[in-house]
Amino acid sequence: MYLPLIKAIPTRLTALQRKGSAEDALRRGVDLNRNIEALIENPLSHLTPDQLERDARAFARHVGLDPDLIIKGARIAKDPQYFATIPGVTEEEKRALQDEKRHRFRQPSALYLTIVVCSIGAAVQ
Repeated sequence: MYLPLIKAIPTRLTALQRKGSAEDALRRGVDLNRNIEALIENPLSHLTPDQLERDARAFARHVGLDPDLIIKGARIAKDPQYFATIPGVTEEEKRALQDEKRHRFRQPSALYLTIVVCSIGAAVQ
């Protein structure tokens, strides 16, 4: 009765474990446009903390933003699951990130109205 499920689990796990990078997939001949189980790699995951801070500081300087805020955002983006343990993240920011995780599509009704009106306009056009 449970045997088919047990056999399917290892197959699924090995597919997730073989994710690799996009370049590896292209070398193996995997068509990334047709692979619906492809996982997108976080581009920040391989950076060291010093390198991440250096790159974030350079970006902030280039676009004229607050470097400390950009560095904090880069640290959160590097490992979003552990945002609560990142130094410098305030309680208010932690609450906002938790709310974003729990209620992904909580947006102002005016935004939804704009999307619907533009969609209808595009369909009529």
